[in-house]
Amino acid sequence: MTLGQRLQKARKESGLSQEELAEQLGVSRQAVSKWENDSGYPEMEKMIRLSQIYQVSLDYLVGNGQEQEHANEENAAAGWYVSRELAASYLSYRRTKFMKIGMCVLLVFLSSAFSYIDIYYYEYEGIGDILSTFLIMVAIILIFIIAITGNPYKKLKTEPLVFDDEVLKQLRVEFVESKIKLQIMLIGGVCICLTGCMLFQELGDFIYEERQYLWYAAGDVLTGIGAFFVLYAWGTWNAYRILTMNEHYHKKKERK
Repeated sequence: MTLGQRLQKARKESGLSQEELAEQLGVSRQAVSKWENDSGYPEMEKMIRLSQIYQVSLDYLVGNGQEQEHANEENAAAGWYVSRELAASYLSYRRTKFMKIGMCVLLVFLSSAFSYIDIYYYEYEGIGDILSTFLIMVAIILIFIIAITGNPYKKLKTEPLVFDDEVLKQLRVEFVESKIKLQIMLIGGVCICLTGCMLFQELGDFIYEERQYLWYAAGDVLTGIGAFFVLYAWGTWNAYRILTMNEHYHKKKERK
């Protein structure tokens, strides 16, 4: 494989067009095209930048292609190869999915909160039911969207994973940096849930009757907000664990 063929192969695997690569390098698209057609050669500074963009070794780009291809074949045999782009896409998918699930739960509790309008304000009878029904419908639509989207990353949970050392190192650093924030969200979410569903409900009897609806509604809202944070944090935490600890693979090895 020539230098130009390796450059073209690495660019396509990175999902970049010639125009996008040229913009990142500060060169023309024609220059990129010449490199990939072996009509010209990038300067060493550009080669180093290309290796960083493509996340491959400089040795691979300049000619040690057979060793790199052999390593890729070994990776494929060892398990499911996860590139930096695939890992980032999976994490984004999990965050979005659990944000939607958390929103569904929050909408259900908001629906419950609005139902108190009909109980305590007879002059607005019917409005609470309308708002509650609307929020439930939105929640159902979100659930439907989640269901039809499916999970394009099932193999990440069922197959042993293989990473480049640098990619796995970066993911583990990200996980460590995110742990404190995720732990705060988990613990804080649980506390908010308990406050809303237990403390507010228990103390409701001590509130003036004309204000009880506000108290109970606030409890429902707090419970929903807490559940949202718990679900989002747990989904993100679990995604990082699947990638960085590869639990399925380790369990499989232990059984052997």
